[in-house]
Amino acid sequence: MKLETKNLTKNYIVPKSGEVNVLKGIDLLINSGEKVALTGPSGAGKSTLIHILGLMDKPTSGKVLIDDKDITSFTPTKLAKMRKENIGFVFQFHYLLADFTVMENILMPVWNERKTKKEYALNMLETMGLTDRANHMPNELSGGEQQRVALARALINNPKILFADEPTGNLDRKTGEKIETLMFEMCNKLKTTLLVVTHSRELANLADRQIKIIDGKIC
Repeated sequence: MKLETKNLTKNYIVPKSGEVNVLKGIDLLINSGEKVALTGPSGAGKSTLIHILGLMDKPTSGKVLIDDKDITSFTPTKLAKMRKENIGFVFQFHYLLADFTVMENILMPVWNERKTKKEYALNMLETMGLTDRANHMPNELSGGEQQRVALARALINNPKILFADEPTGNLDRKTGEKIETLMFEMCNKLKTTLLVVTHSRELANLADRQIKIIDGKIC
């Protein structure tokens, strides 16, 4: 899926401080299947941008286009459908559900289709090196294993776009490298567009190109 923004802005009202301009006219084009790293200092607006692109937040002004469709005018129901069918998310923290097994966590985004998706989930567990962990609970896994489960969950519905917000920022370098390699391998295999927010130079260098944001602007 192609992803584009036109003059995108995002402002927040902060008590006692007034209006804060987080994004200041972002023009961006990411082609279908491209792997892009979004870099820049903390507070530059990286996470805000991918939350808007991932349809989890709305811009103050400007446009977001997915495959040339302006989705900023979509209803909440239409946005939810678009997000469910086309978008995957991986965060710095895995956000696994503590009362569900590894397999159940992976199947959560497709719960109504879990019977037909189970074989695919098992294949994904094998790819992630987690076949023997299918019936374990999240607290029985290492940090790297938990993040691999989160990656499998994000990809279970074959999303056309995967957003990753500091996906290895909470892991040691060696474990993080394994997750990063898996993420790029899976996105290449599925022909998934990838936008990853990172402070890691090593991770950014894996991308097709890098986009740097400073003070709410692309530089």
